Amino acid sequence: MADEHKHEHKGTHEHGHDHNDHDHSHSHEDAHAHGGAHVHEDTHAHDHEHGHSHDHGDDHKSRFHDPAHAAEFDQRGMSDMRSHLTTKLIEALTLKGDELILDLATGTGRVARPLAQQIKNGRIVGVDEAMAMLDVGHQHKEPIAHYVQSAGEADKLPFKSGTFDRAFVSFSLHHFGNPAGVVSEVLRVLKNGGRFVVLDPIIEEAKDSVDIALEAKINQVFRRTHGGGFRFHTASSIQRLLTKAGYRVPRTSVLSYPFNQEGMDGLPTGRHWLEAALELEKEAPELAERMKKNYFTWHSHGDHAHVKGSFSYALITGVKPA
Repeated sequence: MADEHKHEHKGTHEHGHDHNDHDHSHSHEDAHAHGGAHVHEDTHAHDHEHGHSHDHGDDHKSRFHDPAHAAEFDQRGMSDMRSHLTTKLIEALTLKGDELILDLATGTGRVARPLAQQIKNGRIVGVDEAMAMLDVGHQHKEPIAHYVQSAGEADKLPFKSGTFDRAFVSFSLHHFGNPAGVVSEVLRVLKNGGRFVVLDPIIEEAKDSVDIALEAKINQVFRRTHGGGFRFHTASSIQRLLTKAGYRVPRTSVLSYPFNQEGMDGLPTGRHWLEAALELEKEAPELAERMKKNYFTWHSHGDHAHVKGSFSYALITGVKPA
């Protein structure tokens, strides 16, 4: 058992337990900085029960198949939070630089670009169902090094078994209508000992019937835009998806990002979160109070709202048994 404490000035507060694949040691880390993320890492699942492709409702599918929307999506760039999460994802891949990597639901290659800086002799294969997203990515003035694209469905990958050394999916798992099929397909195309890293926004573990009702309402609001297959996961439900498919899950991190601002700009899917909150305020005061406790508070003034709270993201590594 090893205990480590460290301090950084990058906007993160971390603490947790990390099960290392090789030496099976555990560590506890603390990093402090200015107003950033709170990270909890654990190796044990709790026993509670994408961005642009695969098995969505028609409305959401059409948005990501639309060239204008794909171009607008690509031009947004990454927020500081997304950049920090992307750095954590790349670290979790534990690369030597010669790996063949699957970028699932690659979109326009926004994660592939910084990842490519870690590649020397390897290659990144980006897969997406939405041709418009792939087209925008292909038209970049500065092509992404070591990166190729392939059209395909996440639960029917167009690759032979045992092809990839690494795989990852970023901000897309909640869009997959068949998440169990997706993680099983990734397991199939990974080599023995290969790693699959999942980065996704998560909701709180339901502790009672109020939490369950709140989860249902949140998903209902998001499905209006993102289709019937949309579903927010919890950290433990992602762990269960992976373990049931046959992965070993050596590491789970939960990163919580606080905010205190006017409006939801800069917060991923923030507009829909506020939409859900305002509806609950009118229709179900008990659920609105739980929303405030679990996620964020809001104070409306005119057409605007001041919001304060935090959203959490899971970074989970699955390993295909050797």
